[in-house]
Amino acid sequence: MSERAQNHPSSDTSRWNVMAVSYERWAEPLTVHFAREALGLAGCRAGERVLDVAAGTGALAVAAAEAGALVLATDFSPGMVGRLKERLAGFGGCEARVMDGQALEVEDGRFDASFSMFGVMMFPDFERGLSELVRATRGGGQVVVGAWVGQEGAGPSPLLGQALRKVFPETPPSPPTPGGMAVLGTAAGMEAALRKAGCTEVVVHAVESTWGGASVEGVMGDVEEMLGVMPQFAGLDGEGQGRVKGAFRELIAPYVGEDGAVRLPVQANVGVGRKAG
Repeated sequence: MSERAQNHPSSDTSRWNVMAVSYERWAEPLTVHFAREALGLAGCRAGERVLDVAAGTGALAVAAAEAGALVLATDFSPGMVGRLKERLAGFGGCEARVMDGQALEVEDGRFDASFSMFGVMMFPDFERGLSELVRATRGGGQVVVGAWVGQEGAGPSPLLGQALRKVFPETPPSPPTPGGMAVLGTAAGMEAALRKAGCTEVVVHAVESTWGGASVEGVMGDVEEMLGVMPQFAGLDGEGQGRVKGAFRELIAPYVGEDGAVRLPVQANVGVGRKAG
């Protein structure tokens, strides 16, 4: 999931290297539900060869390994791959490698199923990324892609953007949304893109989950780390940052339950196709 588009604020590989452990803590609780759903939709079985592209810290790769699959997990961030190696170390036949998802260093047709959960959508050339997933998959194998519904991301991301604009209406616009997010964020766009890449029997599933935490304070702690990767926030002084965090706290208030937990609704498209041939 950590593969990122050029000229996007999250494209700084060194930043993601440093953030790998904290990313696992605050992002994986959001992505792991979708990863497990994707594995189930693909009917992944023990002994199958599985490719996970833009694997991040391993939400899907680890779940596939636990199910007995032989996993190759790739990411462009050495820090993410370092963490992947640690988590996959106890699973025979599984490995992690630094790799460009748009030019995979794997032979044609090697894998029974190839996945990219929230990764290909961020590639500078998402169509090339999809083509590489298909190329790496055997004929008749499964190709599975996940993308957030909506162009502002998922979980707290849309509210973080709203908080910045509320406090500082003159805030410069964020870098352009990667084209893959706009296309794959719709069911029709995802289906068309998978078919164009060489898949048949494409079905796009709407999968829902929530993001949050047991308390507002716990969520605010996680959000402070997330804000650190947003240039619009990092460039503010202490007073400005405090105002943005206060605005975000107000925006999450409607999502606080009677038990004090925060639950933001999240929806993603999970497209499953079969490689032709």
